[in-house]
Amino acid sequence: MVIGIVAEYNPFHNGHKLQIDYAKKDLGARQIVVAMSGSFTQRGEIACFDKYVRAEAALKSGADIVFEIPTLFATASAREFASAGVQLLASTGVVDTLLFGAECDDVSLFKDAAQKLVKLENSGQLDSIINAEVNAGSSYASARAKALENYVPSEILSSPNNILGLEYCRYIYENNINMDIAIIKRAANDYNSSKLTGEISSASAIRNNMHTFGEIPSVPAAANDVYCLYPAVKADDISQLLHYKLLLDKEYEKYLDCNKDLADRIRNNLDKFVSFSQFCDLLKTKNIAYSRISRVLCHILLGITESDFIKAKENGYISYLRMLGFSEKGSTLLARIKGCSELPLLTAPNELISKYDIISSDIYRLILTEKNDVALPTEYTRRFELGNINNKPD
Repeated sequence: MVIGIVAEYNPFHNGHKLQIDYAKKDLGARQIVVAMSGSFTQRGEIACFDKYVRAEAALKSGADIVFEIPTLFATASAREFASAGVQLLASTGVVDTLLFGAECDDVSLFKDAAQKLVKLENSGQLDSIINAEVNAGSSYASARAKALENYVPSEILSSPNNILGLEYCRYIYENNINMDIAIIKRAANDYNSSKLTGEISSASAIRNNMHTFGEIPSVPAAANDVYCLYPAVKADDISQLLHYKLLLDKEYEKYLDCNKDLADRIRNNLDKFVSFSQFCDLLKTKNIAYSRISRVLCHILLGITESDFIKAKENGYISYLRMLGFSEKGSTLLARIKGCSELPLLTAPNELISKYDIISSDIYRLILTEKNDVALPTEYTRRFELGNINNKPD
């Protein structure tokens, strides 16, 4: 069994380690393949550590191969993030089971809900309900959640992790992907909690309690050994670059997820800009959530247009497999992937890679260069060793 996991590892913590241990010890996984976001995350924020650092932490904690989810989809809505992550894992040709964490671990409940969701969408019934709610003043996310209340069990709609799990299952069912589902029940801590809760804490709480260097709470020792060598990056580290981009180009409507109302709101409040997080707070309203605004600002910073996103989605989400690292055990799987996958396997950028993956990496490098006070290599000149990580169980 080869298990696939869609993740951000922002950062990799004890809950993620628990998931990998469950995959190997309880489910009997031979190898674990991870589809991971790169320099920016689904919430629209810059990742707390460089993507290669986060991949190394995951590999040293039990993962076997880490691939990068293209930036176009890593910074998109939960639905598109989930779709791209599953498609990436399916495109390897070797992943037979998807494992995800959720508050509800009833696999049959998720499968049944996913089938109902696909039927609703195909009939156009769901869109009608959503449009009516949006016209009544609800945000799209709220309207969709309300529309699903009569069709999807409340146990699934109760948390973001459950909803993300439903999107994984929906994409698998809708596209007839030959991939089984496994769920590990998440330990009791709030997804968005800002407080540490011991050994198992949310990624948000860990990020809020990280220092630039030093020991990080609630992460495995192997991951902590990696993180301690590198400076942490904060969400507001992009503030100056973002402010400059907002001043430079005020045609915000062309960027992904930015409608005219939000574009006008950005333009009308631009003189009040102080920082990324402050501006997100300033712009949010009853119908526009913080996460939606942060994603839009991220898209503006990276230059992600609606048209480029639609084109990439129509082309099947994933057009290459961008590898960030693999372990000794993962190396045995690479020959199978090369033989089974129809996509090119990239260990370094070339003409196939999305310009947005390069832009996001360059911005991350600029921020790290300032923190380190030394010039750092680009994606094209960077050298790193693959396959030298031994993650055999203790």
